[in-house]
Amino acid sequence: MKATGNKVTIQFINSRMEILESKGYGKTKWIEFCEKMNENGFSCYLYEAKRTLSKYITVKNGNKELKVRFSNHKPIKSRELNNDCDFFVGVTNTGVRTTEDAIEFIMENIR
Repeated sequence: MKATGNKVTIQFINSRMEILESKGYGKTKWIEFCEKMNENGFSCYLYEAKRTLSKYITVKNGNKELKVRFSNHKPIKSRELNNDCDFFVGVTNTGVRTTEDAIEFIMENIR
């Protein structure tokens, strides 16, 4: 079942890791990102797109929040240019951005 705003806790991550490992996969980048955010005291919430593999992580710190999209495909160009998300991870219409770039962006913009 796809997440629709689930808080990403250690228990949630562990349950997702069990599923991934049972299928022969390792830890995904969005999980690594959420772990790093949790380590820094931020709250993360996951929304999984209905028709794609995209993951949208909302990172909250007090009354501030930013949305990061992890995807294996380019976003719709108009959505990207209109700032549908605060940060896109992956191949975009304007370049390639990594999980590390997203972590740096959050650390600089949410405190």
